[in-house]
This record gives sequence, C-alpha cells and structure tokens, in this order.
Amino acid sequence: MPVPSPDPVCPRAARRWPALVAGAALIALSTSPAEPATAKLPVQEGEMVGYKVGKDEIKGYLSRPVPQNAYPGVVVIHEEWGLNDQIKGVADRLAAEGYLAIVPDLYRGKVPTDAGYAQTLARGLNDDWAVSAIQGAVTCLRSIDAGERRRSPGQRMPIGTLGFSMGGRLSLVSALKGADIQAMAMFYGRVETDASVLQPIEVPVLGIFGNEDRGVPLDQVKAFEAALKAAGKKATILVYTGVGHAFFNEERPGYDPDISGDAWERTTMFLRDSLGRPAVGAKPISPAPPAPSKPKPDEP
Repeated sequence: MPVPSPDPVCPRAARRWPALVAGAALIALSTSPAEPATAKLPVQEGEMVGYKVGKDEIKGYLSRPVPQNAYPGVVVIHEEWGLNDQIKGVADRLAAEGYLAIVPDLYRGKVPTDAGYAQTLARGLNDDWAVSAIQGAVTCLRSIDAGERRRSPGQRMPIGTLGFSMGGRLSLVSALKGADIQAMAMFYGRVETDASVLQPIEVPVLGIFGNEDRGVPLDQVKAFEAALKAAGKKATILVYTGVGHAFFNEERPGYDPDISGDAWERTTMFLRDSLGRPAVGAKPISPAPPAPSKPKPDEP
C-alpha cells in the first residue's frame, strides 16, 4: 500500500553505462572506469529544514545547486551513523551534479560515533516510521519545488532515493512500500530474495555491492538479482571485486577511493537516466539585466 502523504513544513572513457532493460543484470566490476563526469555546479550552503509526518517534526539537511532551477530531487538515506558530516557531504555532491538533495534525520538528532551505539539505534528504528519520514522528505522537496514555480504547467519534480548500508535497505523498503519516487538506488544494504516480495517495485533499481561484504554476502546479492529478474523489474546490480562493506564511506576502514569514485559516476549516470536533467521549460533565475546607462550631461 502507498505510504501516507505527510504534511510538509519547508522553507521557501570509458565504459558506457550498461543499458537498463526489463530484467536485472548483475555485473561484476573491478576498477573499469565509468563514463567521464559532467561539469559540476556550485552548491549553496546546506541548511536544516523541517517537515511534519503526522505529529512528528522531522529535520533534514537540504543541499541545492546554484543557480536555482527546476532540478530533479534525491532523498539521501543515511547509514547507521546518522546525519553526520559524511552523509551531508554526499548530499552536497549530488547538488553539484544538479539535484536538490535532502537527508532526513532518522535518528532525531542522535549522531553515534561508536559501532555499538550505532547498531542499537539502527535496530530500534521502525521501518514503517522510517519510510514515512522518507516519503515526508520527498513531499518536502516537491513543496519547495512547487513554491518556486520553475516548471512549465503539468511538469512534476522527479525524485529518487539513494541509501547506504542501513539506508540502502530503507531505500529498497521505501520502493516496496509504494513511496512516491521515480528511481531507487542502494549501496550494500540488506536485500530481498523473494520475487513475490519484490513485485510491488515500480521504479528502476540500482544496487551496488562489494564481493567481500560479510554483511551482504555475494550469494544473497545474486539471489536478489535473480528475484528482480523473475519479477520482471528494471534493475542493474553492480558488484565490485576486492571491496567489502562501506567501501564508499571515506570515514570507514574499508573505504576504497578508486572504486567509490567509479561507483559514484555510475550512480549519477543512473540518476540522469532515470530522473533526467533540469526540466524542459524550466525557468532558471536569470542575472539582472544591466541598468541602462545614463547620458552624460552636456559639457558647458
């Protein structure tokens, strides 16, 4: 069933990306380079925004490109480590790629620094509540976008989710529970291996994993890929060799800069393919025209 709509309160050379086809494709990768990156945009300083889901006030970190435009949106879903500087940096990187990005604070202000506390908070998180908070972030982005009136009539802001570890699983769960999104990407989150469970997914799927991940073993990733294919879903599963869990997070021991860089390029290609670039007919802020020059007074 679709998740309930919340009441938002928001302020104002490469190897070509594998074609997304009907059915999943598991692709094993080492360090094959992705398509070269496009030019980056300047990013406005991030800010905390708030929106309501039922009686709950949810905070989120919002990052946006400059100039303002009718950009697609991405809801970034944090790892077990909460809304820390590392995940805010991911949102900033997405803004530089041309997306309005928001990271909902699923821990309500708690930012763990040790693994035990992080795991306790993750275990205590209710999936239904978390999905409602994620859908609230989707609605918040659309509220901001609608308030700025930058789209042509009839256009609607396309939005995807991108989650890591715990957030990767919640990105998948959000798609399963009918969140109003147009794409779903996950990095090394726990997966579903039953095709009937995956049947409700209605958006393109990107899953990125490491073949040495003990938390999400390769056999489960392969079963996930097979289940997506059996369910007839539009999905691509990428598996990098030689890395394990959290290889994308520069603050974790398993971080691999080369592979994380390639995974980022493939992720942004997926988002561009699924969500597009700034909407056709969008109305960007134009620089103010120069003031007309005043004629000089006649010389005496």
